[in-house]
Amino acid sequence: MGYLKYYCVMLIVFCGSVNYGQDRDTTLNIIEKGMIKYRLEDGKNKLFTYDYFGALQAFREVLQADPDNVLASFRIAECYYELKRFDLSMKYIDQVNKGKLKRKQRKDYSLLKGKIYHRNKRLDEAMVHLEEYKNSAKKKEVLDSEVDRYITQCKYAEVAMKDSIPVQIRNFGDHVNTVNPEYAPSITADGKTMIFTSRRPDTKGGGVDRQFDHKYFEDIYITTLDDSDGKWTKSKGIPGSLNTEFHDACLNISADGERIYIYRNILNVTRTGDIYVSKKSKSGKWGTPKPAADNNKEINSTYFESSASVTADGKVMYFVSDRPGGNGLADIYYIKKKGKSEWGEAVNMGPAINSKFDEKFVYVHPDGNLLFFSSDGNTSMGGYDIFYCVKGSDGKWSPAKNLGYPINTVLDEKTFTITADGKTAYIGAYYDGSLGDADIFEIDCSKLNLLGSEESEEKK
Repeated sequence: MGYLKYYCVMLIVFCGSVNYGQDRDTTLNIIEKGMIKYRLEDGKNKLFTYDYFGALQAFREVLQADPDNVLASFRIAECYYELKRFDLSMKYIDQVNKGKLKRKQRKDYSLLKGKIYHRNKRLDEAMVHLEEYKNSAKKKEVLDSEVDRYITQCKYAEVAMKDSIPVQIRNFGDHVNTVNPEYAPSITADGKTMIFTSRRPDTKGGGVDRQFDHKYFEDIYITTLDDSDGKWTKSKGIPGSLNTEFHDACLNISADGERIYIYRNILNVTRTGDIYVSKKSKSGKWGTPKPAADNNKEINSTYFESSASVTADGKVMYFVSDRPGGNGLADIYYIKKKGKSEWGEAVNMGPAINSKFDEKFVYVHPDGNLLFFSSDGNTSMGGYDIFYCVKGSDGKWSPAKNLGYPINTVLDEKTFTITADGKTAYIGAYYDGSLGDADIFEIDCSKLNLLGSEESEEKK
């Protein structure tokens, strides 16, 4: 018995020695295989809880130990897709040998590759992969994946890119933009003050949202036009109590520059995400933000209110909410003021404007007759696009129209504002020429005659 025990021990030692002496680039030992299995599972858990950077680290460690691990490359492509680094997601998805994936993963591969190619403007190839997924997936999988919507968007993008609109787009500059995300610009009617949202290391408290995407919390920044030289000042965090250590995003600055409507999501304070308003005092300081329409649940509900814009006269607010009873995930509502401070009932703007998908942002022009918003519906080129509608002389809004290419692209265009004269717009986008993440871009749209849209609609 003792001899047998000794033999087994020596056999293990011998096998281990042989394994150690083999080429470690091609042969994985038991410990390495265990580590790879653990890191793949750890990365998957991080991926599905939105910790994309943590997931990337785990999957990179797998590739370092096993460069041919197709599942790790596939997961890295997923991470970069969610982080909107579509160039890197394509690099890694192209490294995946589909045949080495498991059967279920092969279906997911076709869907992901189609979505990635869509965002890289390789539309014909994208549709091939999306159709491949659709033909291999079960009916419920087809519905849950929304693959038909992606195919429709690819087809719409092909048409839109052949019929571009006459605009000039340029990066607004490093006085506003950084390597971090900048978006949600809003400008006063006189065109001299802009506020926007950014997620930078110098946000108040410098905290990171570890419950969601592991980026810095949002803060509100401001830049003003210097009359002496016609240049915009270096942006800075808006002073006062508007910014907290949590999420604070600008939604809209009033036409006269006296009120700022902001989004807040503060643990144990807001119900989910709510709309707040801050008023400027006579001394020029911004007051402590308060919930829009105190004690009126028509605006801030127990659900998610993420965007708001108010007409120049302050009598009508348009806002976005995912409350029940809408057409899709989140819809645009309007509410009218009764008297000086009371608001009436919120009204859904209906299916001519709200899609069965997601409306994310809303902005009303100071004249109250031109409305812009973002949506990821069927007539989007990809992700969210900017749409607009006009109010006719009968008070009814026209059906929503896609603003067109190149303002809209196969990437996400979510936030948009336009000057009172309708000649210059500002957008938060991922265009070429970005300094890193999303940037604010300036658009010369004087040839679009957007303020004449109402007359055009009346003639139809």
